[in-house]
Amino acid sequence: MIDFDRVLDVLQAALVLALQLSIPVLVAVIVVGIATSLIQAIFQLQDQSLSLVPRMIAVALVLALMAPTMLEWIVTFTRDSFQASADFLSGG
Repeated sequence: MIDFDRVLDVLQAALVLALQLSIPVLVAVIVVGIATSLIQAIFQLQDQSLSLVPRMIAVALVLALMAPTMLEWIVTFTRDSFQASADFLSGG
């Protein structure tokens, strides 16, 4: 019999992990986007590529700086998921 509470716990943990992984990147994109939009408005620049390139650089920097932490979160989640499934399959 499937224990739906355990399934929901794993799904909830997966959603929390997805939020943890995406929030630093989203914050960087929002901050850089607002800054570049402000600069474009001040100098009356209309080129869309001026806002795209800084965002891409910001995403690359955030991913490069946060990669060890993000990988640690993923490995911890995976380890906990495997342990939970092993406990469930062994009847625990």
